[in-house]
Amino acid sequence: MADRISCDICMDLIPLVRDGIASEDSRAAVEEHIKDCAGCRAAFEESSPAPEPEKAEVLLGKIRSRARIGMSMLLMFGMLFGISLTEGTDMFANSIIMPLLGVLGYILFRWRSLYLMPVLLFATSAAGFLLGMLKGIDAGDSASLLIWAGLYSLFAAAGSVAAGLMHFALRKEKNDDEKAA
Repeated sequence: MADRISCDICMDLIPLVRDGIASEDSRAAVEEHIKDCAGCRAAFEESSPAPEPEKAEVLLGKIRSRARIGMSMLLMFGMLFGISLTEGTDMFANSIIMPLLGVLGYILFRWRSLYLMPVLLFATSAAGFLLGMLKGIDAGDSASLLIWAGLYSLFAAAGSVAAGLMHFALRKEKNDDEKAA
């Protein structure tokens, strides 16, 4: 190779060569450089190889699992918080909270959120109603429970539909861009 690369360029290219994503010219330049440069050769030999694809998939699975757990906890907290606002003056904040919970439900359950979110909202509302009755707190009547849970379910369904349509539109746009390329 007529043009030698500098040590700085070699050090920049070493991770790419180790990961197997460098071009053939870059790989050849690094190999040529490390034949004559002991410092870069030591750095090349000490650098960690690319993670195995199986290990990367396992790691990605763990990250997704933890993210799902965190989102599920956020979903339950949001439902409890929103339902607790029902009897107060801040109850209209639920017109924002419940669609956001629908979006979160879509992220977790995809289109199944259209029937899972109402079930979760009704169950959470009923649990709050029963706990209120057990504590002797006037939690309203069961008819109002059904009305509010139904209204919240509609808001959550609107959020799920909006998230699903955005997901579909962006995925379709991405696929169209890939076909054009």
